[in-house]
Amino acid sequence: MKIYVRYPLKKEYINKILALSQNVEITDNIEEADIFFGWGLNKEEFKKAKSLKWIQLTSAGVDHMLYDDIINSDVILTSASGVHPKSIAEHVFGLILSWTRRINVAIKGKIEKRWNKDEIEWCDELTGKTMGIIGYGNIGQEIGRIAKCFDIRVIGLKKKKENIKIQPDELLTFQDLDKLLNDSDIIVIVLPLTKETENFISEEEFNKMKNNVIFVNVGRGRTVDEKALIKALQENKIQCALLDVFYNEPLPNDSPLWDMENVIITPHIAGMTPYYDERVVEIFLKNLKEYPNVERMINVVDKEAGY
Repeated sequence: MKIYVRYPLKKEYINKILALSQNVEITDNIEEADIFFGWGLNKEEFKKAKSLKWIQLTSAGVDHMLYDDIINSDVILTSASGVHPKSIAEHVFGLILSWTRRINVAIKGKIEKRWNKDEIEWCDELTGKTMGIIGYGNIGQEIGRIAKCFDIRVIGLKKKKENIKIQPDELLTFQDLDKLLNDSDIIVIVLPLTKETENFISEEEFNKMKNNVIFVNVGRGRTVDEKALIKALQENKIQCALLDVFYNEPLPNDSPLWDMENVIITPHIAGMTPYYDERVVEIFLKNLKEYPNVERMINVVDKEAGY
């Protein structure tokens, strides 16, 4: 099996891949590769890869690879789902605590060398609040696990009530979205981007939220109608927006979000972790041991469903 690697792996990880079997070799020619390991291929490259049978992505998101040529092919597509739960969950609570404990305001004072205690008129607690997690997959469940440590009531929302390892206090499906919107003090979006989830949260949904809700998005920017989000912030329909992902990235300089006091922005870094390479190679090796038995491989993408 010839593997084309497009990812800056250390030699130790390359050696682990090669040590798996005598039949495995690394190639620098995409046209002869049986397996691709990396972030993705463009359409032109995919057409050249005549021998390609399996694409192992190094990203959990797959929306960038779901073009027609891929969808209509027999090529197996697997994701790196499972790499991010720890880092993204911790990032979520970093954002929330930065807001509720007014750390964002204190940091501004530190930068300006001002003791700005008089600007911090309130702080809040998480204990006893209700968190709605939209997208209760691996990442959502890790967020839910940590939330329980804060004595937060957790509502999980998932397309199907399956593959649940960490049970929330209440598990809902997409049809029950309104209940989550009505009941939640904190709403966290962890959705993948699919045809079904694009603009999943729009003006209609913002109008159904509590007017003091803390809104967090660490999934995909295009799952939220950004114009509707900005309007909700401007009209004080929600308390704040804590955002790591955006409709367009980098976030344009003229976006109103930059200047809003009730917005915290991080530049799509929630998934960053020093353990990324180790985890993504572990996923690849598990799949490489089972390939071509797709029934035993993990993170196999339903190309029609989009995840």
